[in-house]
Amino acid sequence: MSAPTHYLLAIYPGYQLLDLAGPLDILNILSLVKPDLPFTLTIIAESLEPVPSKPIPPSSAHWSFDLEAQTPNGEINTTFNQYLLPDVTFDQYLDALNDPTTNKKDGHGHLSPVDVLLIPGGIGTRLSRISPDGQSVSNIRALLDFIPKVTPHIAHAIITVCTGSDALAQTGLLDNRRATTNISRFQDVVGRNPTVKWQSWARWVRSIPEPADRAKIDIWTSAGISAGMDVTLAFIAHHYGGLELSRDLAKRLEYDWREIPEGKKDPLYEKHWAPKV
Repeated sequence: MSAPTHYLLAIYPGYQLLDLAGPLDILNILSLVKPDLPFTLTIIAESLEPVPSKPIPPSSAHWSFDLEAQTPNGEINTTFNQYLLPDVTFDQYLDALNDPTTNKKDGHGHLSPVDVLLIPGGIGTRLSRISPDGQSVSNIRALLDFIPKVTPHIAHAIITVCTGSDALAQTGLLDNRRATTNISRFQDVVGRNPTVKWQSWARWVRSIPEPADRAKIDIWTSAGISAGMDVTLAFIAHHYGGLELSRDLAKRLEYDWREIPEGKKDPLYEKHWAPKV
């Protein structure tokens, strides 16, 4: 199979910025040092409105966030925030995949067949949207509906960062598969998804599909936030030419990549969360 070239980045209000910025900057440099590969990136979301890293409803929203259990005093600073502009919506992308008459080459590659789906974590994965009549729905409901529909079309892998694995687990696609997640959120994530083979100590995990698995692709998961850079460098080493390439990318970024092996203990776990004896 040829190396993956089309990356699909799924976002929602309240994504963790470094969850996606770290992996994306590594991939940006990869696209420069591998000019022979036709890399494309699609940022995809529920709508085409700018998506904030803070849990801020879009201007068209007729709902508010339930922040009581997640933020001090149920409030959040909305004046220090970053937005990303999506290229396509979940529905537009699925329409392009499912309609054989659609020209998937839209001039920018945004509707190209997906090789890798990248799912960041963040506070938005655990928030609810409250409508004026009091009804509550998950902030990532549209993403949870999208993932199982796009997964059969993914050629190579799903990569999750931080609590992105919590979102993926809620679709059932991680059932009986090895995975890791944000260490400080570990108990909450396990409580919602007890059928996953969680590895709380791991910096990153690569789960190879078994015959009974619903997703017939590799799933790469990382621990919290900065660990997304580690799983991305490991993914690149696996698919694009070995450790030396990833070491060069880490050097260019001046990132102290510790090259922790797959499934092995994260030194941060040992430092902050391992049981004291």
